Amino acid sequence: MTEMLVESGVAVPMRDGVVLQADVYRPATGRVPAILNRTPYNRSFNLTPAAAIEPERAVEAGFALVCQDVRGQHGSDGEFYPFRNERDDGYDSVEWAAAQPWCDGAVGMAGRSYSAATQWLAAAARPPHLRAICPVVVGSDPYGGWIYQGGAFQLGFNLFWVSMMSTRKARRSLAESFAHLPLSSPPLLDESPAGAFYRDWLAHPADDGYWHALAISHQYPLVEVPVLNVGGWYDLFLGGTLENYRGIRERGGSELAREASRLLVGPWAHGTTYGAFPDHSFDAFSPHDGIDFAAVQLAFLGRHLRGDKGPELAPVRVFQMGTNVWREEERWPPPAAGEQRWYLHADAGPGAAGTLSPQPPEVDPRPPSTYVHDPLDPVPTIGGPTSLPARFMRTNAGPLDQRKLLERPDVLVFRSAPLERPLGLCGPLALVLHAATSAADTDFVGRLCDEAPDGTCTILVEGVRRARYREGFDRPRPIRTGAVLAYEIDLVATCAELGAGHRLCLIVASSSFPRFDRNLGTGAELGSEVEADAVRAEQSIFHDGPRPSHLRLTVEVR
Repeated sequence: MTEMLVESGVAVPMRDGVVLQADVYRPATGRVPAILNRTPYNRSFNLTPAAAIEPERAVEAGFALVCQDVRGQHGSDGEFYPFRNERDDGYDSVEWAAAQPWCDGAVGMAGRSYSAATQWLAAAARPPHLRAICPVVVGSDPYGGWIYQGGAFQLGFNLFWVSMMSTRKARRSLAESFAHLPLSSPPLLDESPAGAFYRDWLAHPADDGYWHALAISHQYPLVEVPVLNVGGWYDLFLGGTLENYRGIRERGGSELAREASRLLVGPWAHGTTYGAFPDHSFDAFSPHDGIDFAAVQLAFLGRHLRGDKGPELAPVRVFQMGTNVWREEERWPPPAAGEQRWYLHADAGPGAAGTLSPQPPEVDPRPPSTYVHDPLDPVPTIGGPTSLPARFMRTNAGPLDQRKLLERPDVLVFRSAPLERPLGLCGPLALVLHAATSAADTDFVGRLCDEAPDGTCTILVEGVRRARYREGFDRPRPIRTGAVLAYEIDLVATCAELGAGHRLCLIVASSSFPRFDRNLGTGAELGSEVEADAVRAEQSIFHDGPRPSHLRLTVEVR
């Protein structure tokens, strides 16, 4: 065993005089490459495998590990404001590590979630001694897919995250804060310094310049180092992870970044790199779904920080759910996958479920499927790609059974016939609805599920579209009551095989609460409405020749 030295509370000065605190774990002798992990959650949190590479593993592999509190958090001086200082502070921290007498001058970065965002922003500043980064479960844009999705405010995650920046007393008010209106004054903000940036988020409901300055997706040409992008099929940042991989491969700032960057996606949620969930455990099906995640990162960093040899990761490695096997591909989506459209059809009779089929609908106009949405009795979030506290929900994410939703009067259910042969979905997914509403504004939510012969209805993906942002997220557009308009809902992506006898099951609703904020139907400014303002919305989904609502699926050709 390599002897490990631990230095706690090491001062790391920034260019403006602010001092950040770090703990350093390193071999007792010699000069070695450094791995930097920058976190807002208390640097000691990074001793757990879920947060970063374990210090013992890093040191035994011949690295030093530097765990640092970002500006304004825990031991570090200054004021914390999400993302704002991570570019310059990341640059300065990389160069500080490279200059230490125990470092050989090569620095990599590792960490998950916010710590992953700090890596991208530092890499875009191009510190000379940075050699590679390993961002795990992170978005590409703090607006799209992070604070907002499809124009809706990601209430559950946002308040959960703000609560993590709050006192223990404030955290106990989280469930109350989810239900509270107006959105601008949830109870936990009374005790939280995070209130300033939370209210800034509400004040920028469109994709404007406030968000552009912080977006990773605008900075790929500045990143010159290879990137190991890691995501999970049930991670709320999956779309951003996939975009980051495509962006660095296509527009990275060096040939090395474009050629050597990699993508790894497993059956994981935001807080895990394993496949176990309360309703489902992938490791019950195959011994091959586990992964030594620290070893993967250390091998990638070893290759690019000190020239280690050995087998290299495939450009794309993804876990296929259903068959429960790892797959290696040359690109994402896999080259054997192509787009198919599956159309929504309505069955005759009141309350009858609709069907899904590759067959286009009848040319003649048909009556729409309808439901009434009450914002004060929203359809609940049940699993899926989200991150919510377990004490409020049974789990924070994952492949949970949706059967309790299927009989609700405020959802529409469309099922395929039992599949005659397995159906492989591997790539991006979207739902296009031709719809009308009686409200001044509304949301449309789609959940695509795998329905087994025994009736279990397992969620694969979920997405939302706020009506006022149907033409783009940079500018809201009012809707005319009763007008039939097209709404495209990004369902992001999956890699799953539905077995013979299974059905595709699509659930259409107008809420998923508390993942997304409740659209009260008034069209008013976000954050200003109270319960008394809520408007029940009569929703109509059209599925005929002129208005063919449909799923766009990436299906593997067999």
